[in-house]
Amino acid sequence: MRLSPLDIQSQQFRSKLKGLDPREVENFLEMAASEFEELIRENGKLKEKLARLSNQYEELKQREQTLMETMMTAQKITEDMKVSARKEAEIILKEAELKAEKMIEDSHRKLAMINDQIVEVKRIRAQFEIAVKAAAQSHLKMLEITTEALEAEIGREEKVKYLVSKEKE
Repeated sequence: MRLSPLDIQSQQFRSKLKGLDPREVENFLEMAASEFEELIRENGKLKEKLARLSNQYEELKQREQTLMETMMTAQKITEDMKVSARKEAEIILKEAELKAEKMIEDSHRKLAMINDQIVEVKRIRAQFEIAVKAAAQSHLKMLEITTEALEAEIGREEKVKYLVSKEKE
């Protein structure tokens, strides 16, 4: 059975012949009841405070849990972003490599075309040189023939002059 301050105050004791002084007992009971009442009030306040603190504790635990979940989500998002960034970087790198390979292939094709053009220009030059040499030789030959014909003509004219001058004599 629980005692209340009222129980303590209303408690009656039987008197016996050489018993206790009723006033002292009453004073003590009043003092005990007052102390007991104070302890009950303090206990009630402490229970309220405990309930408040328990609620705060539970709230803080929930906040901590939410924070932990948020941090885990943020970490997962960060990891996902890293993976995504790596994949994107790999794609960009592969595209750059493909572009570089295409540029190299284009350069090789252009180089081959330029080499072909150089060979063609050299061939045309050689043909031109042959044609110029042939033309020059042909002209030299014609000059030689013309010179020989002129010399022969001059030699005949001199013979004719000599003969004409001999006849006149």
